[in-house]
Amino acid sequence: MDLSTIRKKLQKKDKSHYSAPEELVTDVRLMFWNCAKFNYMIPLCGTTEWLFIPLQPDSEVAEAGRCLDEFFENKLKEIYPDRHFPSMQQDDSDSEDVE
Repeated sequence: MDLSTIRKKLQKKDKSHYSAPEELVTDVRLMFWNCAKFNYMIPLCGTTEWLFIPLQPDSEVAEAGRCLDEFFENKLKEIYPDRHFPSMQQDDSDSEDVE
């Protein structure tokens, strides 16, 4: 998932446009999850929530992803203060595991 795909799906003329806020939130969180997975963290799953452990020193991409993720989550709470959106799950990643 990437920003250009999200932008495309925000347009009503696109056949796969978002029909509910949950769909947008899922895609945006997937994009941030993949950013974390491939740029600075490894996921450890011991519970229903994911924990991330630093794999390498933070890069500019990693820092930008983290800042944008935080901004998105804050705006989401501001726009939908009484609404809960499900957290990302391990199998929600849109990429294959790299060995």
